[in-house]
Amino acid sequence: MLDFSKIGKTNVVYNILYDYVGIVYRFIYYRKFQVAGRRNIPRKTRNSDGFLVICNHQNGLLDALGIIWAVAPHKPVFIARGDLFRKENIGRMLRMLRILPAFRKREGEAQDLDKNEIVFQYAVNVMQEGGVVALFPEAGHQNRHFLGTFKKGFARIAFEYAVSCNFSKDLTILPLGHNYSGYFGMQQDLLMTIGEPIHIADLYDTYKESPERARHLLNLRARERVESLMLNIEEVDNYEAVDQMCEMYIPVYKKRHGIKNGRLKHQLSAKQALNNALKRTDYGKDGSSDAAVASDLIAKAAEYVKNLKTLRLDDRIVDKANVGGFIARTLLWIVLFPFFIASALINMLPEGIGAKISSKAKDRMLVPSFRFGVGIFSYLIWYLLLFAAIWIIFKKFWIAFLALLLMPVTLLIYHNARALGGKLMCRIRKICLKARHDPLYASTVTLRRDIMAGIGEMMK
Repeated sequence: MLDFSKIGKTNVVYNILYDYVGIVYRFIYYRKFQVAGRRNIPRKTRNSDGFLVICNHQNGLLDALGIIWAVAPHKPVFIARGDLFRKENIGRMLRMLRILPAFRKREGEAQDLDKNEIVFQYAVNVMQEGGVVALFPEAGHQNRHFLGTFKKGFARIAFEYAVSCNFSKDLTILPLGHNYSGYFGMQQDLLMTIGEPIHIADLYDTYKESPERARHLLNLRARERVESLMLNIEEVDNYEAVDQMCEMYIPVYKKRHGIKNGRLKHQLSAKQALNNALKRTDYGKDGSSDAAVASDLIAKAAEYVKNLKTLRLDDRIVDKANVGGFIARTLLWIVLFPFFIASALINMLPEGIGAKISSKAKDRMLVPSFRFGVGIFSYLIWYLLLFAAIWIIFKKFWIAFLALLLMPVTLLIYHNARALGGKLMCRIRKICLKARHDPLYASTVTLRRDIMAGIGEMMK
């Protein structure tokens, strides 16, 4: 196994990537990147130990990057799947990125399980030196807004930390929650919610008597805390229907609470409120009168989602596609069209490279990670080549440098103009459906009114 004794130390390559990737991730890849609860991050003092970060896992590499800049300026050491380290060159690269391996039976690593004790000790050492260790207790990502079962690896690390200091210190475990507006494509929104720290000193006596029970209790405590920071839709059969209802409830929630700003935490609160109301009835399955109402709403929402797919419409278009907005967006598209064409020509090559490579990912939820990982290098190389070409052609450094600064702007124009074009096509479809009095469209509009009325009644 590689030597990870210096895993807590940063290196030049890591620091360069940290600054570059941070700018791309927060200000280009995501439309909004917001962090709620930063006050909960433990203050770092000269003699203080570090802490352990746990978080839900939904979006591959992008989840880890979200943690990094949520807890900045702390630079966490991560623990990832041990099978990623099988090739020594890849293992060295991951070590350079401050990632430790954890071995599991399900990856066929039973013969390496003993190495976990060494890895966990490295993690303890990092925290004792004032560093931060981060991991995903689900030990695998989900493919929706759902929190999986917590494995006990993080609890083992926590109590090994306690043993190493002879139970004289209380480890801080910082819970985080990812909340994505969408998993695929650029210019989505991401909210990172940091919860109140979890402490384990009250479990020390239990651990001395029964380590397994103490780890189990910590597991339950931690999962409950992380769940409170995210949207956890446990309805498998009608997931899309519940997810759609949660989205539809946001404007109602904001109006009822007098919220006018665009903070993502309010959107999360709205979704959690409706999901929790449905969850209390076991999503309409517990046989109560409230469950009958919930079951009816979910059935209508499932039909509504099906109709939207058939009509190729978006809920927001069905709700608020007014004539004034359509005209304004059409004029904006006409104005942006020349910039869109120019931006497309500039960015199509690196975009295509990312799409080609990411298409080989077997796990759909890893596609965004592949595209981002490839993009941060392919776009940079391509922009530098264009910079050199412009400098050679115009023989003016300042012209080439100005063009280089504007290239990321063209990327944003390209993606936003493409998204705007898609919305315009959706609005045109709605206008055509209304004009010809399409029966499915008419019934879909009625269905939406019924759903909104039902949600309003249920959430009184």
